[in-house]
Amino acid sequence: MKTLLTALTSPAALLSFLALWRPASRGLQVFLWLPKLVGGALAPVYALLGAIAAAFGLVRRDGILAAAGLAAAGFSGRFLADIPSSDDQFEAAFGPDWQERLPGHLRPGRPGPRWLWPTGSQVQVPFQQDVVLGRHPDSGRPLLADLWQPPSGVARSGLGLVYAHGSGWRVGDKDLGTRHFFRRLVNQGHTIVDVAYTLWPSADIATMVSEVNQAVLWLQDNSGDLGVNPERIVLVGGSAGGQLVLSAAYQRGEPAFQPFGGQDSTPVRGVVAFYPAVDFVELDDLAEETRASAAGPLDRVALSFMDRLFTLQSRTQRPEGDARIRSLLGGAPDESPDTYRLLSPTFHVGPHCPPTLLLVAGDDIFELSAASRRLHRELRLAGVPSILVEFPHAEHAFDLVLPQISPLARAATVDVERFLALLV
Repeated sequence: MKTLLTALTSPAALLSFLALWRPASRGLQVFLWLPKLVGGALAPVYALLGAIAAAFGLVRRDGILAAAGLAAAGFSGRFLADIPSSDDQFEAAFGPDWQERLPGHLRPGRPGPRWLWPTGSQVQVPFQQDVVLGRHPDSGRPLLADLWQPPSGVARSGLGLVYAHGSGWRVGDKDLGTRHFFRRLVNQGHTIVDVAYTLWPSADIATMVSEVNQAVLWLQDNSGDLGVNPERIVLVGGSAGGQLVLSAAYQRGEPAFQPFGGQDSTPVRGVVAFYPAVDFVELDDLAEETRASAAGPLDRVALSFMDRLFTLQSRTQRPEGDARIRSLLGGAPDESPDTYRLLSPTFHVGPHCPPTLLLVAGDDIFELSAASRRLHRELRLAGVPSILVEFPHAEHAFDLVLPQISPLARAATVDVERFLALLV
């Protein structure tokens, strides 16, 4: 028993510490990104394990085991304690009576924080893969998506969701770590279209937004068969997908973003963005600063690793450092100012924007949080219901790692569920 506890508690203490630590070195940030995600996701487990190990070590007078247990319990407990409440954000966006408008199972008041709420019984929902949403008129290439529908016996809410995965606009695909999330949402009656939008360099970002709009158009055209209200469509996306859905939501009718299946300018009901990219000018500035400050060998190795990560599915020459953004947008900001402005949601805020939920990571490796805060403030000034939930210590992609037990993923999922319920 002692040997097992020691073997488990020592790495738990280390990962619990890493979940809280934000190193100054860019190289360390890159290489600790995954351990930090794992440490945060397992914080409830490590807190319990640490408490048991500490008690066992004290009883057995094993100072090393007791210290490791106290460290694991203390670091993990701090991580959990820092997960913020979102109640004040919902009240500011939807009014003091927002809780009364929620269905009973989503109302606050249960014992414990929302990340501890039981997931409940979820029906294992089969989903339809590779549904054709339309074909590109120039190439005839199909736009594919997975279709998730509520299981038998679950009343349909009328909400239809279009989801765009994270990708850096270069990698990834639909059905990317989202099954648990989707299963929860369809068990609440929502219908989901998970889009496999075309990646760069086969498509530019404007075309990707057009494909999101094509999914909206397809969902509207098939709303009767799917039990979806065509005026109750919500866009959801993460990272690069967050930028795509925000652009599609805030710029309805933009000629550069028109779906290839027809003209679609119908406003969407709302938009949810996990750690989105909202300002390409700032992204380019950050990339310049990162490249200029990457003086050490660890930093250079980290940047090379990130470049390779974002070109795994590309056969083209790998861009270096700051060229990642510029290759996507056709040059530097002063060379393609209209493109940078067109594709940056923060430049298109106004009273026309739909209700917005922003879920951001306080320790985001790509440093996207500050821009999301500005976007949130501008939406509020424009009179748009906007909710910003920033999770301290959270890393980019926090919702995709062990979502069944991750306190960050669970808390964010509850926020999405509440937000969608208020839009029904």
